[in-house]
Amino acid sequence: MIPKYQIIIDSIINKIRLEDYKEGEKLPSESQLVAEFDTSRITVTRALKELELTGVIYREKGRGSFVAHKSVKSNNVISLIIPHKADFFSGGQQYIRSVYKYCQKMGYLCSVHYSQQSSKKERTILKDVISHQVAGIIFYPIDSKNIDLISRILIKKCPIVLLDRKLNEVDLPVVESDNYHGALDAVNYLLDRGHRRIAFVGAKDAHSVTERYKGYCHALIETKVPISQDIIFTHYKDNTSDDIQETLDIEGADIIMDKLLSLKPAISAVFCVNDLIAFQLMKAAQKRDVKIPGDLSFVGFDNISFPTNSDIILTSVEQEFDQIGKACVDLLCDQIDSGNNKVPSVTIPTILKKGGSVAEVPIK
Repeated sequence: MIPKYQIIIDSIINKIRLEDYKEGEKLPSESQLVAEFDTSRITVTRALKELELTGVIYREKGRGSFVAHKSVKSNNVISLIIPHKADFFSGGQQYIRSVYKYCQKMGYLCSVHYSQQSSKKERTILKDVISHQVAGIIFYPIDSKNIDLISRILIKKCPIVLLDRKLNEVDLPVVESDNYHGALDAVNYLLDRGHRRIAFVGAKDAHSVTERYKGYCHALIETKVPISQDIIFTHYKDNTSDDIQETLDIEGADIIMDKLLSLKPAISAVFCVNDLIAFQLMKAAQKRDVKIPGDLSFVGFDNISFPTNSDIILTSVEQEFDQIGKACVDLLCDQIDSGNNKVPSVTIPTILKKGGSVAEVPIK
């Protein structure tokens, strides 16, 4: 279900695209929008704030909200399709803000579509996007199940850039973080702090996670630490469902934490392929009176500040979401301007941000 604030955002953007709201024109007041969408002022304020952050509107204190003065192109919509849930706090929201911002700078409006980790929902979105004339598509695919529709996009010569995940069937430009070296740096940091039994947690259902797994493995090998299959956890999704579980829920975190704590010899650290997995496991550990980082150290990936009750700052690999979004828009605009989709892929470096979730242990 699309949250109400996103419905408001999409409605205003569509009216701007149709020129129901023109450049410099004042939008309805917050009170009018509350009544129009039958929602709360908090929801309206959030929608307007998102529109302001992405450059669609500007706000003047005491006067209201106005359509930003932008040079908007005739074929002016770029569609962003991401696999996240609309109300899910994750890197997806970081991508949206960045892509929105740089689309506006290049004179385009951005329509956002959430496939919610469902290949069926993704298929519906792709059909809808194909049926409309858009300037281009930035696509974060779930997998290759909808390759027939992606091939139709290529046949129509619609410019497209892949975000974060490659598709083996097509040669398309991809913008992604340097997942391999990010993981390599993270695990090397644990190894340098004396850790040798380092668990890996994350489903290898995407190219980005596979690269992080390679980085994990190579860091161990370079330090002459054998890879142990018993401390690698890559399956925690319901294989009977079309929906792909991108991260651990509370129940799954409890199950994996019990397995981690039962391992012999004991592990001293966990490398998680994203921060939400790390936070879920840390909560599960704390419920079991496991001291962090005294008993168990954690490293995540993304460097996103999730709201938690813990005062522990997670050590995490930071992705440059703003630069990723900019690169996606730049590559897409290159295709639009040149009519050629043979533009180079881009890999954005990562940065290891050290927090308080890793302890130093004596090397045995």
